[in-house]
Amino acid sequence: MSTLLEAEDLTLARQERLAFIDFNLMFKGEATREFLTSRFGIAPSVATKDFARYKNLAPQNILYDRNKRIHLRSKNFKPLFDYDVEKTLTILSEGFGDNVAGKKNLPIHCETHYRLRKPDLNILASITEAIYRKRAIKATYISLYTGKSEREIVPHTLVDGGLRWHVRAYDRNHNDFRDFVLTRFETAEMSSKDDVQEEVETIDKDTMWNRMLLLDLIVHPNITYKEAIERDYGMTDGHLLLDVRAAMAAYLLRIWHVDCTKDHSEKDPQYYLALNNIEILKYINKNFI
Repeated sequence: MSTLLEAEDLTLARQERLAFIDFNLMFKGEATREFLTSRFGIAPSVATKDFARYKNLAPQNILYDRNKRIHLRSKNFKPLFDYDVEKTLTILSEGFGDNVAGKKNLPIHCETHYRLRKPDLNILASITEAIYRKRAIKATYISLYTGKSEREIVPHTLVDGGLRWHVRAYDRNHNDFRDFVLTRFETAEMSSKDDVQEEVETIDKDTMWNRMLLLDLIVHPNITYKEAIERDYGMTDGHLLLDVRAAMAAYLLRIWHVDCTKDHSEKDPQYYLALNNIEILKYINKNFI
């Protein structure tokens, strides 16, 4: 928690509400009284006092647009709270602004699997605000195949790829939808308010995202005691049927180490599963940038 907040005599409930304001300003670029009243079930007068307290603590962070009656993030914004990137991404994936007021001691501890390098929070904030406002991003991006280049993308969804977080976006450089690894952004800045997404750049035009595929997974033929794997994955009659987005299928097959060869010829003992309906592969984008 910020040292500024530690110096204040604040109830836990008010800390949560101040964190909610801070979180929305950082990752959406705006916050309103309605955000607070609907999220916490408080009276508008209480929300007004919360914004006044926030402005008192961090006057450089917040501006008020009287015409739109909305609080905006200032250019000099510095978050009041210390955000953990992994926890923030989890919160974003579940919905903006729930339970963000710092790290709490939980009765049951839980550790997630390790990931590669964590994304930069400021870059993440630019991308999430662009998603929220349906705007474009001007970015410097380092691709595995083409190196560093300037990109214009229109993001629509954050994607957990297992080892890394991605953002699904329309790439104006190539006029198609692609996945971009968050840690490969060197810079990312939201475009001007006039540069809004075009119809071709909206999520409903992303064919690979909207196409659902049925994956039929079976126990790899190299496994001797197949029942063990069947129980691990909750298979029925030796099959696990999964509905996944075409844009996400390659991640699942890679993370689960699924043998996708025609004759299931992979000999690595780490292959527990095999793809039974390999004809589905023609609908899967296996290229990552």
